[in-house]
Amino acid sequence: MATSVSFTIVDVFTPRAFGGNQLAVFHDAGKLARSRMQALAREMNFSESTFVIPPPTRADPVHVRIFTPRREIPMAGHPTVGTAWVLAQRGEARPGEIVLRLGIGDLPITIEGRARSPEFIWMKHKPAQFGARRADRDRIAAALGIGADDIRNDLPIETVSTGLPFLFVPLNSPDALARCVSNEAALRGLFDDPQAMLPVYMFACGPSRRSAVRARMFAPHTDGIVEDPATGSAAAPLGAYLLAHGVLPSAPRARCTIVQGVEMGRRSEITVEIARAPGAEPSIRIGGRCAIVGQGRMDLR
Repeated sequence: MATSVSFTIVDVFTPRAFGGNQLAVFHDAGKLARSRMQALAREMNFSESTFVIPPPTRADPVHVRIFTPRREIPMAGHPTVGTAWVLAQRGEARPGEIVLRLGIGDLPITIEGRARSPEFIWMKHKPAQFGARRADRDRIAAALGIGADDIRNDLPIETVSTGLPFLFVPLNSPDALARCVSNEAALRGLFDDPQAMLPVYMFACGPSRRSAVRARMFAPHTDGIVEDPATGSAAAPLGAYLLAHGVLPSAPRARCTIVQGVEMGRRSEITVEIARAPGAEPSIRIGGRCAIVGQGRMDLR
Protein backbone atom coordinates (compact mmCIF):
# COMPACT_ATOMS: atom_id res chain seq x y z
CA MET A 1 0.00 0.00 0.00
CA ALA A 2 1.28 3.49 -0.85
CA THR A 3 2.56 5.49 2.12
CA SER A 4 2.29 8.88 0.41
CA VAL A 5 0.76 10.47 -2.65
CA SER A 6 1.87 13.59 -4.52
CA PHE A 7 -0.47 16.42 -5.43
CA THR A 8 -0.56 19.73 -7.29
CA ILE A 9 -2.66 22.72 -6.25
CA VAL A 10 -4.01 24.75 -9.16
CA ASP A 11 -6.33 27.76 -9.30
CA VAL A 12 -8.84 27.27 -12.09
CA PHE A 13 -10.56 29.81 -14.36
CA THR A 14 -8.04 32.52 -13.59
CA PRO A 15 -4.71 33.47 -15.16
CA ARG A 16 -3.22 34.42 -11.76
CA ALA A 17 -2.58 32.51 -8.56
CA PHE A 18 -4.93 33.10 -5.62
CA GLY A 19 -7.98 33.73 -7.79
CA GLY A 20 -10.51 31.41 -9.38
CA ASN A 21 -11.38 28.06 -7.84
CA GLN A 22 -8.86 25.98 -5.91
CA LEU A 23 -8.26 22.37 -6.88
CA ALA A 24 -6.01 19.62 -5.55
CA VAL A 25 -4.95 17.10 -8.20
CA PHE A 26 -3.61 13.84 -6.71
CA HIS A 27 -1.28 11.96 -9.04
CA ASP A 28 -0.91 8.22 -9.66
CA ALA A 29 -3.92 7.45 -7.46
CA GLY A 30 -4.71 4.01 -8.89
CA LYS A 31 -3.79 2.20 -5.66
CA LEU A 32 -5.88 4.41 -3.40
CA ALA A 33 -9.11 3.02 -1.99
CA ARG A 34 -12.24 5.10 -2.45
CA SER A 35 -12.41 5.76 1.29
CA ARG A 36 -8.86 7.12 1.22
CA MET A 37 -9.72 9.42 -1.70
CA GLN A 38 -12.71 10.74 0.24
CA ALA A 39 -10.56 11.31 3.33
CA LEU A 40 -7.98 13.23 1.29
CA ALA A 41 -10.68 15.39 -0.31
CA ARG A 42 -12.09 16.13 3.13
CA GLU A 43 -8.60 16.98 4.41
CA MET A 44 -7.93 19.42 1.55
CA ASN A 45 -11.44 20.88 2.02
CA PHE A 46 -11.57 22.48 -1.42
CA SER A 47 -14.88 22.38 -3.26
CA GLU A 48 -13.42 19.43 -5.20
CA SER A 49 -10.26 17.34 -5.41
CA THR A 50 -9.37 15.00 -8.27
CA PHE A 51 -7.56 11.66 -8.38
CA VAL A 52 -5.71 10.74 -11.56
CA ILE A 53 -5.59 7.03 -12.37
CA PRO A 54 -3.08 6.27 -15.13
CA PRO A 55 -4.53 4.34 -18.11
CA PRO A 56 -3.52 0.72 -18.70
CA THR A 57 -2.12 1.71 -22.12
CA ARG A 58 -1.18 5.00 -23.77
CA ALA A 59 -4.15 4.60 -26.10
CA ASP A 60 -6.68 4.58 -23.24
CA PRO A 61 -8.17 7.73 -21.65
CA VAL A 62 -6.86 8.95 -18.30
CA HIS A 63 -9.40 8.12 -15.60
CA VAL A 64 -10.21 11.05 -13.27
CA ARG A 65 -12.31 10.65 -10.13
CA ILE A 66 -13.79 13.77 -8.54
CA PHE A 67 -14.63 14.20 -4.84
CA THR A 68 -16.19 17.01 -2.86
CA PRO A 69 -15.53 17.02 0.90
CA ARG A 70 -18.69 14.90 1.28
CA ARG A 71 -19.11 12.66 -1.77
CA GLU A 72 -17.83 11.47 -5.13
CA ILE A 73 -19.52 13.18 -8.07
CA PRO A 74 -19.68 12.00 -11.70
CA MET A 75 -18.41 15.19 -13.30
CA ALA A 76 -17.56 18.82 -12.60
CA GLY A 77 -16.18 21.65 -14.66
CA HIS A 78 -13.33 23.27 -12.78
CA PRO A 79 -11.85 19.92 -11.63
CA THR A 80 -11.83 18.63 -15.21
CA VAL A 81 -10.30 21.79 -16.69
CA GLY A 82 -7.79 22.09 -13.84
CA THR A 83 -6.74 18.44 -14.06
CA ALA A 84 -6.19 18.75 -17.82
CA TRP A 85 -4.06 21.87 -17.23
CA VAL A 86 -1.90 20.03 -14.67
CA LEU A 87 -1.50 17.00 -16.97
CA ALA A 88 -0.40 19.32 -19.79
CA GLN A 89 1.99 21.21 -17.51
CA ARG A 90 3.58 17.93 -16.39
CA GLY A 91 3.95 16.72 -19.97
CA GLU A 92 1.41 13.92 -19.44
CA ALA A 93 -0.98 15.37 -22.04
CA ARG A 94 -0.01 16.99 -25.32
CA PRO A 95 -1.63 20.05 -26.92
CA GLY A 96 -4.62 19.18 -29.07
CA GLU A 97 -7.61 17.01 -28.21
CA ILE A 98 -7.42 14.45 -25.43
CA VAL A 99 -10.09 12.39 -23.68
CA LEU A 100 -10.61 12.18 -19.92
CA ARG A 101 -12.74 9.39 -18.46
CA LEU A 102 -15.11 10.76 -15.81
CA GLY A 103 -18.00 9.21 -13.92
CA ILE A 104 -20.39 10.15 -16.74
CA GLY A 105 -18.14 8.65 -19.44
CA ASP A 106 -15.46 9.93 -21.79
CA LEU A 107 -15.27 13.69 -22.38
CA PRO A 108 -13.18 15.42 -25.06
CA ILE A 109 -10.78 18.11 -23.82
CA THR A 110 -8.93 20.55 -26.06
CA ILE A 111 -5.57 21.90 -24.87
CA GLU A 112 -4.36 25.08 -26.55
CA GLY A 113 -0.71 26.09 -26.24
CA ARG A 114 2.66 24.38 -26.47
CA ALA A 115 4.09 21.24 -24.87
CA ARG A 116 4.29 21.70 -21.08
CA SER A 117 2.94 25.24 -21.54
CA PRO A 118 -0.87 25.22 -21.77
CA GLU A 119 -2.62 28.50 -22.56
CA PHE A 120 -6.33 27.62 -22.58
CA ILE A 121 -8.39 24.50 -21.88
CA TRP A 122 -11.75 23.66 -23.47
CA MET A 123 -14.06 21.02 -22.00
CA LYS A 124 -16.90 19.65 -24.12
CA HIS A 125 -20.18 18.93 -22.34
CA LYS A 126 -22.97 16.53 -23.06
CA PRO A 127 -26.28 17.96 -24.37
CA ALA A 128 -28.28 19.84 -21.76
CA GLN A 129 -31.21 18.16 -20.04
CA PHE A 130 -33.98 20.47 -18.81
CA GLY A 131 -35.86 19.42 -15.70
CA ALA A 132 -38.60 20.72 -13.44
CA ARG A 133 -39.53 24.38 -13.09
CA ARG A 134 -40.48 25.96 -9.79
CA ALA A 135 -43.04 28.70 -9.22
CA ASP A 136 -42.43 29.25 -5.48
CA ARG A 137 -40.50 32.51 -5.87
CA ASP A 138 -41.34 33.72 -2.35
CA ARG A 139 -39.97 30.53 -0.79
CA ILE A 140 -36.78 30.56 -2.85
CA ALA A 141 -36.18 34.26 -2.27
CA ALA A 142 -36.62 33.85 1.49
CA ALA A 143 -34.11 30.98 1.53
CA LEU A 144 -31.58 33.20 -0.26
CA GLY A 145 -32.21 36.20 1.99
CA ILE A 146 -33.58 38.43 -0.78
CA GLY A 147 -37.00 39.66 -1.85
CA ALA A 148 -39.27 37.91 -4.32
CA ASP A 149 -39.08 41.01 -6.53
CA ASP A 150 -35.31 40.41 -6.85
CA ILE A 151 -36.08 37.28 -8.93
CA ARG A 152 -36.88 37.86 -12.58
CA ASN A 153 -40.43 36.98 -13.58
CA ASP A 154 -39.69 36.73 -17.31
CA LEU A 155 -37.33 33.75 -16.94
CA PRO A 156 -38.08 30.44 -15.21
CA ILE A 157 -36.53 29.01 -12.06
CA GLU A 158 -35.48 25.74 -13.62
CA THR A 159 -33.32 22.63 -13.20
CA VAL A 160 -30.79 22.08 -15.99
CA SER A 161 -27.94 19.58 -16.27
CA THR A 162 -25.12 18.57 -18.60
CA GLY A 163 -24.07 15.83 -16.18
CA LEU A 164 -24.70 17.42 -12.78
CA PRO A 165 -28.06 19.16 -12.14
CA PHE A 166 -28.41 22.64 -10.66
CA LEU A 167 -31.39 24.80 -9.76
CA PHE A 168 -31.01 28.03 -11.76
CA VAL A 169 -32.43 31.20 -10.23
CA PRO A 170 -32.44 34.31 -12.50
CA LEU A 171 -32.00 37.60 -10.62
CA ASN A 172 -32.73 41.16 -11.69
CA SER A 173 -29.35 42.73 -10.89
CA PRO A 174 -25.81 42.19 -9.58
CA ASP A 175 -26.93 44.01 -6.45
CA ALA A 176 -29.54 41.32 -5.75
CA LEU A 177 -26.88 38.70 -6.43
CA ALA A 178 -24.52 40.33 -3.92
CA ARG A 179 -27.22 40.28 -1.22
CA CYS A 180 -27.80 36.53 -1.44
CA VAL A 181 -26.79 34.60 1.68
CA SER A 182 -25.68 30.95 1.84
CA ASN A 183 -27.62 29.38 4.70
CA GLU A 184 -27.49 25.58 4.91
CA ALA A 185 -30.70 25.13 6.88
CA ALA A 186 -32.65 27.53 4.67
CA LEU A 187 -31.40 25.93 1.45
CA ARG A 188 -32.07 22.45 2.77
CA GLY A 189 -35.63 23.57 3.51
CA LEU A 190 -36.21 24.33 -0.17
CA PHE A 191 -36.35 20.61 -0.97
CA ASP A 192 -39.11 18.44 0.47
CA ASP A 193 -37.24 15.27 -0.53
CA PRO A 194 -33.71 15.12 0.95
CA GLN A 195 -32.67 12.83 -1.91
CA ALA A 196 -33.68 15.48 -4.46
CA MET A 197 -31.66 18.40 -3.11
CA LEU A 198 -29.76 20.42 -5.71
CA PRO A 199 -27.02 23.05 -5.58
CA VAL A 200 -28.51 26.50 -6.15
CA TYR A 201 -27.02 28.72 -8.86
CA MET A 202 -28.04 32.38 -9.01
CA PHE A 203 -27.16 34.62 -11.93
CA ALA A 204 -27.73 38.15 -13.22
CA CYS A 205 -27.37 39.11 -16.88
CA GLY A 206 -25.68 42.32 -18.03
CA PRO A 207 -27.47 45.11 -19.90
CA SER A 208 -26.54 43.67 -23.31
CA ARG A 209 -25.87 40.28 -24.89
CA ARG A 210 -22.16 41.12 -24.97
CA SER A 211 -22.02 41.78 -21.23
CA ALA A 212 -20.62 39.22 -18.84
CA VAL A 213 -23.10 37.21 -16.77
CA ARG A 214 -22.50 37.45 -13.02
CA ALA A 215 -23.12 34.30 -10.98
CA ARG A 216 -22.87 32.65 -7.56
CA MET A 217 -23.34 29.02 -6.49
CA PHE A 218 -24.35 27.75 -3.03
CA ALA A 219 -24.14 24.07 -2.02
CA PRO A 220 -23.73 23.82 1.78
CA HIS A 221 -26.77 21.52 1.89
CA THR A 222 -25.53 19.07 -0.76
CA ASP A 223 -21.73 19.11 -0.60
CA GLY A 224 -20.62 21.20 2.36
CA ILE A 225 -19.66 24.04 -0.02
CA VAL A 226 -20.84 27.34 1.43
CA GLU A 227 -20.05 29.08 -1.86
CA ASP A 228 -18.13 28.06 -4.98
CA PRO A 229 -15.91 30.62 -6.73
CA ALA A 230 -16.19 28.95 -10.16
CA THR A 231 -18.63 26.24 -11.25
CA GLY A 232 -17.89 24.91 -14.71
CA SER A 233 -20.49 22.16 -14.43
CA ALA A 234 -23.13 24.90 -14.03
CA ALA A 235 -21.68 27.24 -16.67
CA ALA A 236 -22.47 24.87 -19.55
CA PRO A 237 -26.13 24.28 -18.61
CA LEU A 238 -26.48 28.02 -17.93
CA GLY A 239 -25.37 28.64 -21.51
CA ALA A 240 -28.01 26.18 -22.73
CA TYR A 241 -30.61 27.88 -20.49
CA LEU A 242 -29.74 31.35 -21.85
CA LEU A 243 -29.96 30.07 -25.42
CA ALA A 244 -33.25 28.25 -24.85
CA HIS A 245 -34.88 31.34 -23.33
CA GLY A 246 -33.63 33.84 -25.89
CA VAL A 247 -31.03 35.62 -23.77
CA LEU A 248 -28.21 34.44 -26.05
CA PRO A 249 -28.64 34.98 -29.80
CA SER A 250 -29.79 32.01 -31.85
CA ALA A 251 -26.67 32.05 -34.04
CA PRO A 252 -24.45 29.29 -35.48
CA ARG A 253 -21.96 30.05 -32.70
CA ALA A 254 -22.60 32.06 -29.52
CA ARG A 255 -20.28 32.85 -26.62
CA CYS A 256 -20.67 34.41 -23.22
CA THR A 257 -18.42 35.02 -20.23
CA ILE A 258 -19.52 34.09 -16.72
CA VAL A 259 -17.87 36.01 -13.89
CA GLN A 260 -18.13 34.25 -10.53
CA GLY A 261 -16.41 34.40 -7.13
CA VAL A 262 -16.40 38.21 -6.90
CA GLU A 263 -18.12 38.26 -3.53
CA MET A 264 -15.55 35.77 -2.20
CA GLY A 265 -12.54 37.76 -3.40
CA ARG A 266 -11.69 34.98 -5.89
CA ARG A 267 -12.82 36.35 -9.23
CA SER A 268 -13.08 33.74 -11.97
CA GLU A 269 -13.97 33.91 -15.66
CA ILE A 270 -15.52 31.00 -17.54
CA THR A 271 -16.06 31.15 -21.29
CA VAL A 272 -19.11 29.29 -22.60
CA GLU A 273 -19.43 28.52 -26.31
CA ILE A 274 -22.50 27.01 -27.97
CA ALA A 275 -22.39 25.87 -31.60
CA ARG A 276 -25.55 25.04 -33.50
CA ALA A 277 -25.78 22.88 -36.60
CA PRO A 278 -29.07 22.40 -38.52
CA GLY A 279 -31.04 19.47 -37.13
CA ALA A 280 -28.56 18.73 -34.33
CA GLU A 281 -28.40 19.31 -30.60
CA PRO A 282 -26.39 22.42 -29.65
CA SER A 283 -22.76 21.57 -28.91
CA ILE A 284 -21.60 23.12 -25.64
CA ARG A 285 -18.11 23.63 -24.31
CA ILE A 286 -16.59 25.71 -21.54
CA GLY A 287 -13.07 26.98 -21.21
CA GLY A 288 -10.60 29.01 -19.23
CA ARG A 289 -7.08 29.45 -17.96
CA CYS A 290 -5.39 28.17 -14.80
CA ALA A 291 -2.45 28.96 -12.53
CA ILE A 292 -0.31 26.39 -10.71
CA VAL A 293 0.03 27.39 -7.06
CA GLY A 294 2.09 24.64 -5.43
CA GLN A 295 3.00 20.99 -5.10
CA GLY A 296 3.47 18.55 -2.25
CA ARG A 297 3.00 15.07 -0.83
CA MET A 298 0.36 13.79 1.56
CA ASP A 299 1.42 11.24 4.17
CA LEU A 300 -0.90 8.20 4.24
CA ARG A 301 0.66 6.25 7.11
